Amino acid sequence: MSFLFWLCWIINVLLLIMAILGKGFRSDFGAGVDLNVLLTIVLIVVLAGSLILRFSLKQKWGSLVVVSLPVCMMLVWYLFEKTNMKW
Repeated sequence: MSFLFWLCWIINVLLLIMAILGKGFRSDFGAGVDLNVLLTIVLIVVLAGSLILRFSLKQKWGSLVVVSLPVCMMLVWYLFEKTNMKW
């Protein structure tokens, strides 16, 4: 369980770095809403919250659930888009 927590935490850190580096990329193409700002805020809250749950409140299962939410949401989003593709 500890390995899975740290694996998801590292994936979230890499996603956060990618969101920060990609800041303004969507707006260069004329997108009205910049989703990278929202994603950056959510990832910072998830990373901080998971560490607080794990080390301060000693809730290992709760921290694993919180840290795995972005990864699970991306998987669900991918599967939803994959099944709703219209050619």
